[in-house]
Amino acid sequence: MSGGETGQEPKVDPCAVPPLPAGSAVGVLIAARDWSATPLGPIEAWPSSLRCAVSLLLEAPVPMILFWGLEHIALYNDAYAGAIGDRHPASLGARARDRWAHIWHQMGPPLTQAFTTGEAMSRRDQSLMAIRGGVPTETFFDISFSAVREADGSIGGVLAIAYETSDRVRATRAATAERERLSQMFEQAPSFMALLREPGHVIELANAGYQQLTDNRAVVGMPIAEALPEIAEQGFIALLDRVAESGAPYRGHSVPVALRHSDGSDGQFLLDFVYQPVFDEDGQVSGIFVEGIDVTERVRTQERLALSENALRLAIEVAEIGTWDYDLVNDTLAWDDQTKAMFGMSPTVNSTIQEFYDGLHPDDRDATTRAFAAALDPAIRATYDVEYRTVGKEDGRVRWVAAKGRGLFDAEGVCVRAIGTALDITARKLAQEALRESEQRFRTIADSAPALIWLCDETGQLVFANQWHEETFGVPARELLGGGWQAILHPDDVESFCSDFDNAFAIRAPFSRDVRVIDRRGVTRWLHSEARPRHAEGRFVGYVGCDVDITEVHRVSEQLERGIAERTGELAATNRQLSTQIEERERVEATLRQMQRLEAIGQLTSGVAHDFNNLLTVVLGNIDMIARVAPDGPLDERSIKRLSYIRAAAERGATLTAQLLAFSRRQRLEARPVDLNDTVAGMRDLMQSSMGGSVRMEIDLQSELWPAMVDPTQIELIILNLAINARDAMAVGGALTVATGNVVLGEPAYPEEPAPGEYVMIAVADSGTGMTPEVRAKAFEPFFTTKEVGKGSGLGLAQVFGFAKQSGGGVAIETELGVGTTVRVYLPRAVERRSMPRPVDQPHDRARAADASGKRILLVDDDQPVREVTANMLRAMGADVIERDSGGAALELVEREDGAFDLMVVDFAMPGMNGAELVAAVGARWPDLPALFVTGYADLTAIANVSADRIVQKPFRRDELQRKAVRLLAKA
Repeated sequence: MSGGETGQEPKVDPCAVPPLPAGSAVGVLIAARDWSATPLGPIEAWPSSLRCAVSLLLEAPVPMILFWGLEHIALYNDAYAGAIGDRHPASLGARARDRWAHIWHQMGPPLTQAFTTGEAMSRRDQSLMAIRGGVPTETFFDISFSAVREADGSIGGVLAIAYETSDRVRATRAATAERERLSQMFEQAPSFMALLREPGHVIELANAGYQQLTDNRAVVGMPIAEALPEIAEQGFIALLDRVAESGAPYRGHSVPVALRHSDGSDGQFLLDFVYQPVFDEDGQVSGIFVEGIDVTERVRTQERLALSENALRLAIEVAEIGTWDYDLVNDTLAWDDQTKAMFGMSPTVNSTIQEFYDGLHPDDRDATTRAFAAALDPAIRATYDVEYRTVGKEDGRVRWVAAKGRGLFDAEGVCVRAIGTALDITARKLAQEALRESEQRFRTIADSAPALIWLCDETGQLVFANQWHEETFGVPARELLGGGWQAILHPDDVESFCSDFDNAFAIRAPFSRDVRVIDRRGVTRWLHSEARPRHAEGRFVGYVGCDVDITEVHRVSEQLERGIAERTGELAATNRQLSTQIEERERVEATLRQMQRLEAIGQLTSGVAHDFNNLLTVVLGNIDMIARVAPDGPLDERSIKRLSYIRAAAERGATLTAQLLAFSRRQRLEARPVDLNDTVAGMRDLMQSSMGGSVRMEIDLQSELWPAMVDPTQIELIILNLAINARDAMAVGGALTVATGNVVLGEPAYPEEPAPGEYVMIAVADSGTGMTPEVRAKAFEPFFTTKEVGKGSGLGLAQVFGFAKQSGGGVAIETELGVGTTVRVYLPRAVERRSMPRPVDQPHDRARAADASGKRILLVDDDQPVREVTANMLRAMGADVIERDSGGAALELVEREDGAFDLMVVDFAMPGMNGAELVAAVGARWPDLPALFVTGYADLTAIANVSADRIVQKPFRRDELQRKAVRLLAKA
């Protein structure tokens, strides 16, 4: 249990920082090294189990090495560094397989087994080839491998204790040879032996072991006190005297002995020995047989092993892993404090095997007992690996325990002992139970939802499908699990859907797409599938998804697309590709949005222009009237000059509204076959003078150019407009090229381009700054300009676009930053080549323009200021003008007067009955009554077939109104 579970203060993690002992040379190397680039990662991020293991092995005096992680990264202590000689320090932090490749066939299997199974492995006097001083040397080691576990019980690494026994093995081999050679005398004893003759303890015989122990001194024939004077001071002569006097043997165990070497140094030994008296025939002690062994290394090894066991025990305690040991021979069960806590017992309470059985939860007792019995059965020898619940003996708490262990069997196959570990997994089980409850709630909610909800596991296999799947597809949900769900997909969508899902699944990304399926009636339906990755305890466990039926949405979408295709001829070819090419559909939709946006802007622009024309009509009309009486009135010269300024500003406004109407395609065009080569050639001098001397102009006219069906006046304005725009795009000087050509176009790439067909092209190219993609996208929008304030209205290209579209063609821009821009205007090809002459005013028309005396004119306009200005202009002709402010009022008057009017002057755009409807209603009864339309061109469809001599465009001049009124009066 943790400190939080017992109510005690939380323990401080002793391995929060790697405790590297000050006296450890290897510890200094480990602390100084940057581990970020190694599989272990930065030292600050090492897990506590690794930090503790490193700290313990650095303090250990015996050679120890820790292999950590799947790649077995090596960490060892000073003792091990000394054992491997010049292979240190290159081996520190190296991969075991790489650095110990020459002995991997010996070291790899036990290391891998310990890492995989957690079972301790040992090898005694293992022969290994080592490099000593650059020379391959056979060495011997006692090696043990023990698993070091992480906090969650998994194996993080393997701790190996490698104690070199080369000297011992070689000594043993030498002693064995000596025993064989002296077998008759020493009975092949592997120990040091000597025979002392009494009295005086004279060394009569000494074997090789004794000679080795005494550093090969010449001791035979000498009293031991003379041969080994240093042992007298340690009390051994006194012991010999006692044995000789008493005749009783003496045995010493791990007795410390200091023997002086030939170089004057003292060798410290731990000896197990016996002083055995030898009796003569009279029963007197005639000698003492000395026999013993040097246990120095064994004792020290045992001490080091004890230290290692303590370190391992500490690691187990830190990991909160309990241990247990059952002695079947003596029927005793040993539990550590951790294990006792798992059974709700105090540390001071003795544990028995019965306590174990009694502490098991009743529901788990039989299964656990059978598993334990199988582990102890010689015929089965199963691994003991179970999870069970305990009921606390003292606190009554229910806990979950994961226990592992195995039986140990003697040579006859009888199980004499069982050992293992226990881990409290209550928190994990509670979390799993909470997860199961959460999943159950999810399943309940999912099954009640009228949508397709599903789960897949971390391998991508379907593990849950709610009941709505069965309702929709008539297939039990269990048949869809695994990969069975693919059976409901439309055959044409299986491959692409699975590929898209696999791609998202591989990178754990959200998944979203539409897919066709076959429902229970065999009908193809559309589903929109959305899925998101899910995680549990930070681990990816699969996807959760929801599929919604969007069949009706798809049907509506398809109908809408068909409607768009029928209404928009320019998008017909693209719409036919929508079902198979999603990228093409997106392009068409973007094009449609751009056209709709331009159309909306055009409608707004035309409305503004219409209203503005009404205002300008009033302004210009009143200015004209004031100007006519100004010379005879009280206005001085300065006021008359200011009046001219007002007129100029109003006329500039009229020009702007004309450009707005051009963009919105509301201007009235008089299209006729035109030879654009003649038009460009005739404008050459005008364009050159507009460009200035710093611009080089080139004309490139195609021979055999088709005639273009276009308004000749407007195309001249368009060419000049494009030339001036090109001039402004060139900072200082540059080249301007005007070209013509016959072209046959395919599908448009942009909304401003024309539909497929034959066109006459006029192109204006400059060597200026070019456009960015952002500027290119907005180039045709009205009032968008990159020029400085006051240097452009932003209507130039908008007017070009409107004119080209209204003429039945389109525009294309080719531009590159730093290179220049080419604007191509495409105009429809005319069937006729002959250019129709423009109508001109006749002299007699101008002469009689102001004469309408005695004529009755009906003026209809809902805008009172416009109506007043118009009435004054007509009255100035001598006409009798009757005013009405609506079509209904005018129709009522005409009917009451029985059509007794010579002319109707009618505003087109009026609320209720518009001008065209009024003229049509009057014309039905009085077809000879002429009508003159006054319009701001908000909508030309209703008067598209009306001739130009019956239309006056706002803002109009008095001369134009009077001239066209007189013409109609003359024809009446």
